[in-house]
Amino acid sequence: MGIVTKIKKGWGRFVFQNGLKKLRRDKKFVNLNEAKTIGIVYQLTAQTSFKKVRLLMKELTTPSRQVMVVGFVSRNDIPNYCIAANAGYYFDKKDLNWYESPKNDYIAKFINKEFDILIDLSLEDVYPLRYISALSRSKFKVGMYAVESEKFLDFMIKPKKKEIYIDELSEQIIHYLLILKSN
Repeated sequence: MGIVTKIKKGWGRFVFQNGLKKLRRDKKFVNLNEAKTIGIVYQLTAQTSFKKVRLLMKELTTPSRQVMVVGFVSRNDIPNYCIAANAGYYFDKKDLNWYESPKNDYIAKFINKEFDILIDLSLEDVYPLRYISALSRSKFKVGMYAVESEKFLDFMIKPKKKEIYIDELSEQIIHYLLILKSN
């Protein structure tokens, strides 16, 4: 790893940790049936994952519940099927600053929105998505178990299988969000 990369990562860690220290949110468990707003973040890896998340978004959206999706594409362009479908907001590497944090206004608004539930469908550690999930002001944050996520997720799913797909993770998350009771 070169010195420039070390500096970028070091500064990114500093900004990230500083943001976590300053974060103030109203932590509260929210059952899926009680949620009025849900945010979903995920990494778009293929059109199949896009279709699965779009289907999840449709299933969760009701007249009394708003669902917002943010997807990260780890390349320099967003596939046409994302734009044409109007199913969430997508950002790519061009939307990252020099230390790889998202730098656009939509992401800043998403982070500052106080969702009842934030669902992180990340299947691996992707810094821009971790940044969004960690600094989100959401009341209840849920996602897949990872040591890096212990500091900021309120509820984590540990899959039994080593290889898990986005639809399996979302199924498990929805299952627990439905059966767990809020106070």
